Amino acid sequence: MPSAPFESDIAALVPSLQDLFAAALEACGCDGNAGITRISDRLGVHRKLAWQVRNVAYATDPYQAVRYMPTRAGIDTLIGALEGVDGVDTLVQELRTKADDFDRLIETHAGDRTSFEMLVEAASGASGEQSEIKWREKAFLGNSFIWGARARAQLSVSILNFSADRPDHFDMAQVRGLIGLKRVRPNVHWLVGQAVILDGQQPRDRRRTPLDPEAAAAMDGMPILPQFCSEPLPRIRRRPVGSGIVNHELLPAPVGFTGQQTVMTGEIVRELAPVHATETNRRALFATVVRTPAQVFIYDMFVHRDLFPGVERQLCVFSELNSPVTQDENDRLPISESIQRLGSGLTGARTPDVPAYPQLLRSVFKRTGWNPEEFELHRVRLAYPPMPSSVVIRHDLPPR
Repeated sequence: MPSAPFESDIAALVPSLQDLFAAALEACGCDGNAGITRISDRLGVHRKLAWQVRNVAYATDPYQAVRYMPTRAGIDTLIGALEGVDGVDTLVQELRTKADDFDRLIETHAGDRTSFEMLVEAASGASGEQSEIKWREKAFLGNSFIWGARARAQLSVSILNFSADRPDHFDMAQVRGLIGLKRVRPNVHWLVGQAVILDGQQPRDRRRTPLDPEAAAAMDGMPILPQFCSEPLPRIRRRPVGSGIVNHELLPAPVGFTGQQTVMTGEIVRELAPVHATETNRRALFATVVRTPAQVFIYDMFVHRDLFPGVERQLCVFSELNSPVTQDENDRLPISESIQRLGSGLTGARTPDVPAYPQLLRSVFKRTGWNPEEFELHRVRLAYPPMPSSVVIRHDLPPR
């Protein structure tokens, strides 16, 4: 006969374990108000186990209780401590039986404790930001080894303003950066940008221009901002990969800190899209991709104060495992972080994650000729962002 679903098994078993833990505390003259030191002394167990027993006993739901559940060795230590207490023989036997049942629950649904805890946190529907970060950090470490590189930070900046030549459309200046990129193994190339070309030379999209044209010309078309890159300037090659697409790739560098690099690029896209809803387009989507293992991801969006008034912005993170252009809710990843509104101008933009960030922003605004005091800043900050993914800020377009 097939086993019951995971959630049903949790609901059937864990509350009875909680009752037994609470009974164990009461048998030793303790309750939910007892301090950890008192519980530790009365049971004769280590403080950590005392803390776990109290938290399991009085957790508000079974999933929370599992997060505090001691290992089987810890439960056996608790049982051993109770065996010296008069009148608890039945309690000891029930606790041993339920501990066996809990072991079988883990084996049936997950096979090991770590996988089981992952199932619990996912099934609870309320894992929270810290729990998500814990698992994303594990993924970051694994991806760093697998792909052979990792960055201290990934930066994405979008600045949206009315188009001077076509006021019913908007322009977008954008900055993309990898900060403190380190190789984990030698001979690793790393993709830092792409371009689409026509007849082997000219950009297909003539509205897209580098913020620093001279630097871009010297780097074979890559819109680099050398003032904000590491020195010596990272070596980059331009490699056609078919269908008119050209990759800009960092060439291999020494592993670890000796080969650490920072790469920053910037360009402006003119007349990107209409500022109002149309029959075929009623929603604005601003996305940036994450394909580098990074400790932190910063996405700053500066929006002119008169552009998109009153809209409600939403943060979505989509997996790119199935498609790099998906907006399917089935591909949406669980993210507890939200969009922060940090006021107007550059005052609220300071962050320890990006060295010389105020200077970078002032330089970009100077090159565009726009006044930063006229722009409102919206920020997304993700620790250990999932990859490959698209981080999207979206909102409905206002009516005309």
